[in-house]
Amino acid sequence: MHDTVLPLLEANPNAKWLTVGDGSYGSDAHYLQGHGADATASSISDATLRGAHERGYIAKYRIENAEALALEDDSFEFVFCKESYHHFPRPPVAFYEMWRVASRAVVLIEPADGPPRILDSFKWLVKKALRGDSTDQFEPAGNFLYRVGTREIEKMATALNGACVAVKRYNDFYYAKASSDMHGARTVGNVVTQLGLLVQDTLCRLGLLNFGLATIVVFKHGIDDALRASLRKGGFVLLQLPRNPYLQRPA
Repeated sequence: MHDTVLPLLEANPNAKWLTVGDGSYGSDAHYLQGHGADATASSISDATLRGAHERGYIAKYRIENAEALALEDDSFEFVFCKESYHHFPRPPVAFYEMWRVASRAVVLIEPADGPPRILDSFKWLVKKALRGDSTDQFEPAGNFLYRVGTREIEKMATALNGACVAVKRYNDFYYAKASSDMHGARTVGNVVTQLGLLVQDTLCRLGLLNFGLATIVVFKHGIDDALRASLRKGGFVLLQLPRNPYLQRPA
């Protein structure tokens, strides 16, 4: 999932990034700074971020409420939110805050919504059998599973006079019994994981199943041809947003 943002990191070396909802020891910021970014981790609590900073795992962190960021407009070039947006009580409020703080783009990695597919119910039954899930609408913590619809993001960005949305869809597969297996190791867990991904990807390409995840990059301003080509090479589909003829869009 992290690797989907490599085109942005390569095109914008040393850019300032803010991660939002990065409470897993700042792992998103750690990844970004490992690829040359000036990254600041943020979460609603410093319960894990403080220790991660003290141990040198992350360079900087902040305590921030995603729905009320205590930051100036355009404080960071990129704002990055991975698998946290759907936990927020009011996700669109958080999106508007991230948009305000970002000068170039907001990046979301989230469970993706899509039109009904014939095998969606079957996928849920498989999850129930493997993981014991009791519902596909709520998480054990009580949160509603707010799957992100790309059209919803496009509408918000268009209303905000955004320029472009780039979307890459893909799948993941979590099998608890294999969670401690090293990636690439010759274990039953790895075989099951790779098989699970292969089956999902094949069914998605046949139009029988929705992709489970999406990386959505919402650009505030236009992007150059080199970045556009890099994103497409990385599997992104790009949508140029319509211009509002009654407003002046910055170059």
